[in-house]
Amino acid sequence: MVIPTRVQIQTLTGCNGRCIFCPNEDFIKSHLPTGRMSWDLFKFIIDKLAEINPHRIMPYLQNEPLLDDRLPDFISYIHSKMPNVTTLVVTNGTRLTLEMGERLIKSGLKRLKVSLQSLNDEVNRELMGYPATPVVEKVLKFAELLKNHRSPMDLRVSAIVNAKNEKEINDMQKFWKKRGIRLVLSALENRGGNISNAVDLAHNRNMRLRRGCIRPTRDMCILFNGEVVLCCVDWLRTVILGDLKTQSVSEIWNSPKINLIREGLKKDDCCHLPEICRNCAEAVEDFRKTPSWWKQFSTSFKNVLSSLRD
Repeated sequence: MVIPTRVQIQTLTGCNGRCIFCPNEDFIKSHLPTGRMSWDLFKFIIDKLAEINPHRIMPYLQNEPLLDDRLPDFISYIHSKMPNVTTLVVTNGTRLTLEMGERLIKSGLKRLKVSLQSLNDEVNRELMGYPATPVVEKVLKFAELLKNHRSPMDLRVSAIVNAKNEKEINDMQKFWKKRGIRLVLSALENRGGNISNAVDLAHNRNMRLRRGCIRPTRDMCILFNGEVVLCCVDWLRTVILGDLKTQSVSEIWNSPKINLIREGLKKDDCCHLPEICRNCAEAVEDFRKTPSWWKQFSTSFKNVLSSLRD
């Protein structure tokens, strides 16, 4: 029996950012149902997950998690049921106030990652919809707060390498390293074909189709209403695998529907895969010309392997 090792939970829909590498605008135009997960449903889902004890639980999915003021309470409940699970929150940092920071520390959150694409206000505004400086200030204040509390929380900053920020990646690495904060880089992807200008955003104008994707084997993605969507990039909910309100985790995660997709991802012929899988691609980085980036990606990969053993 296969079980998900990582679980994402959408406690509410919506984001205050406007990242150009995110399908948020298309989601808004789609008029798909939106809302907040109720406390009862959240507890019901966490109680189910406690039976399988996944490695990581992430209380966010296709949204800005700090828009939900209940987030620290959700995290506390997760740890009350699964003390050793790794909890991770990825945020754009705009709502990372000292008050929220205090609550996140008390909740027992294990890892916080702040997405920031540039140190330049105008570049970050173009990429994410808001200037960089206020977020940088919030991250540094939160780092100081962690130090004062002697908190073991793992604080990181993440950036997606693209044509608009590639020239400052080395400066970003130096800036965050000097302040004792890890910068994690990742490759641009087209989010299942939902980013129409992904090729233009890729720093070398080259994309490759994803093959052998492990997301449907590793990551369960739960929407605010309890439904399970195929993947974190399936913003338009094109493939719904099941509903945790009426089905067990195992029933959904071992269904014929998802098993067919897993088998299809192993094959060169992708004609039987859902459209979102057929269209999914990521940027190809030429590591031979960018040794410092290769080192960063190599280190990040080793960190992932290390985290799986934690």
